[in-house]
Amino acid sequence: MMRGVFYRAILATAAISVATLGVASPAHADPQTASHSPSYRDGYTSEHDFYSIPKNHEFLANEMRNGYTAALACQVEIRGGSPPASPPDWISGCVDALHDLGLKP
Repeated sequence: MMRGVFYRAILATAAISVATLGVASPAHADPQTASHSPSYRDGYTSEHDFYSIPKNHEFLANEMRNGYTAALACQVEIRGGSPPASPPDWISGCVDALHDLGLKP
């Protein structure tokens, strides 16, 4: 019985470790964002992470086929939380993230 508990604890630890590694996004290490403001980096990171999820990516891609643009999507997204220190920088980061994900125009 103790062996089963021990193995489950090891499996749980391994699962958490793998999940943590999977969450890490290359966007966090993007050298282009290093020279930008915190608002730009926040816009880039938050939207890159959100639209990297296949379901979310496909939803926005479908909307963009119907005339929605990256800039419009970012203007809608910025209203979803507390305002950043620099809204124009946040929107620029957001648009760049969407473009990097292949979501254009």
